[in-house]
Amino acid sequence: MHDIASQYPKSTSTVINLEHGYFGAMALPVQTAFEEAVRHANAHLSPFVRGEFTARHVDILRTRLAELINAEPHEILLTRSGTESMQVLIGQYVPLQRGDVVLWSNLDYPAMRDSMAWLEQRRGVTPLALQFELPISQEQLLEHYQDAIRNTPKLKLMLLSQVYPCNGQQVPVLEIVAFAREHGVDVLVDSAHALGQLPVDVQQMNVDFAGFNLHKWIGGPPGLGFVFIRAAQLQKIEPHMGDKDYPVTDIRCRLHAGMPPLGAILATPAALDFHATLGGTEAKQARLAELREYWISRAAHLPGLRLLSPRAAEHGTALAAFTIDGMSARALQQALLQRFNIFTVERNIGDTNVVRATVALTTTTEELDQLVTALTALAQEAYEDISKAMDSAAMPSSRPR
Repeated sequence: MHDIASQYPKSTSTVINLEHGYFGAMALPVQTAFEEAVRHANAHLSPFVRGEFTARHVDILRTRLAELINAEPHEILLTRSGTESMQVLIGQYVPLQRGDVVLWSNLDYPAMRDSMAWLEQRRGVTPLALQFELPISQEQLLEHYQDAIRNTPKLKLMLLSQVYPCNGQQVPVLEIVAFAREHGVDVLVDSAHALGQLPVDVQQMNVDFAGFNLHKWIGGPPGLGFVFIRAAQLQKIEPHMGDKDYPVTDIRCRLHAGMPPLGAILATPAALDFHATLGGTEAKQARLAELREYWISRAAHLPGLRLLSPRAAEHGTALAAFTIDGMSARALQQALLQRFNIFTVERNIGDTNVVRATVALTTTTEELDQLVTALTALAQEAYEDISKAMDSAAMPSSRPR
């Protein structure tokens, strides 16, 4: 696993990329498969796409994805991204009546928060957004969700991230989903940052609805995601804009995407093969936790630096969020880039923003050493600026009375 960099394209960028949470690089075998797929589709055009591709390759991938999450192929719907996957579930969830309550939190993905809020206009429901402050423990998360479920009589639908995209925190999905089910609440699980770096078993988790992408931690080409809808719950998600290409009992009528992402669909089996070759999710999770611990253990106690992700690796993931006292998230992200050549990303959590750094399997300890060096310098400068401001404020006025 430590020699994995040789199996990926060598970057020609001079910037240290610690924003691997957006999408991950395709390994060389996957890139080769993708390039070959694009050439093949471009050479054979409609006879291939309307024939062998539709009749065989789509079903091959649906079967592979079902195996990956312990589902059935007929419970898998291909989409173009994790965002589209969740929008299918949110926008097409039928059993909502005026006055019902829908719930999400400020730590969920911004586009999904917007989609849940839009249900007020779409369905006449009452929105309820939980406001969490970071850092927050697993126990506190579970308690807050349970309190909201218990104390909201008309709660009908919840959005729940398996991993919060802002800070990489694992969410106790199993316990929350079970509690919601006891109170008659359906849960839409956003697994965009879970699949590939955390175990995802929809049977063990007892999840009915979940959305995924394949370009983050599985390492597939960008442009492909999928939805899981338990067959017994399919009627709760209406067909996409009246689609009639498939019968209402077929999950494929829940999204009419038009032209499919040919290269991504054809190459993703190679990504699944490579994922397995590396040792699957368990091996990836261990390597990412090792890299995360390497830099967090050195940076977590810097004066003025606030780590906003779980300190314990078993509750975190490759993504970690932080701020520095006296600096806005924008100023911190820009300073890391412009002064230290380190690319991170600013993420919104409602009323404030944080900076997120995300390691990848190919991240080196030398790159993380440079991150720690940069954070040490910035934290010290911010501390000195705050101290000077406090000293200035404490000085007696020299003006005559």
